[in-house]
Amino acid sequence: MMDAQGPGEPYEEGQLPATPHLPKEGECGLREEPRAEDWPESGELGLVEVSAQEMADYGATVRRIERMIVIVGVACAVAAIWPMGWPLAVGVVIGTALAWINFRWLAASVNAIGERIVRAKSEERGAAVIARGVGRIFLIALVAYVIFSCSVRGLVGFLAGLAMPVAALMCEAVYEFVASNRRSS
Repeated sequence: MMDAQGPGEPYEEGQLPATPHLPKEGECGLREEPRAEDWPESGELGLVEVSAQEMADYGATVRRIERMIVIVGVACAVAAIWPMGWPLAVGVVIGTALAWINFRWLAASVNAIGERIVRAKSEERGAAVIARGVGRIFLIALVAYVIFSCSVRGLVGFLAGLAMPVAALMCEAVYEFVASNRRSS
C-alpha cells in the first residue's frame, strides 16, 4: 500500500484518501460534556467565579441600555409629532415608558432566576419571579387595549415605543464595538 498520496496521484484499489475534516476514529466531532479542567473552579459548588469588575461592567451596560431606551424613544416621539400627529407621538412616549419598565423588570427577573439557580438558600421566591413575568405581559396588554379603544394611531405609536429596547441594544452593540476597538489600539 502507498502511504500518502498527493493531489492527482493514483490510489491503490480499496484505499480511500485521507479526509482531514472528518473526526478521527472513535470521535464524533463534538465533545459531549465539558470537562472539569475546562472551567476555573471556585471552592463552593465548582462554579465559575465572576469578578467584581465583570459585575460592574454588567451594571454599567444595563444602565446605558436603560438610558438609551429613553433617549431613542423621546427622539422618535419628537420626530413623529409634526408629520404624524400628537396621538402617535404620545403613543410612542407611553410605549417607551412601558418598554423601559419591562426592560427593568426583565433584568430583575433574570438576575433573580440566576441567583435562585446559583444559591441554594436564595431569598428569591419562584412565585415572585413568575408574577413579575406575567405582570409585565398583563400590563402591556392592558395599556394596549386602553390605547386601542381611544386611538388606532396611538396604538401604532405605542407598538413602536415598545420596540425601543431593540434600538437601544443596537446602540449598545455599536458602543461596545467602538470601545473594544479603542482598547485594542
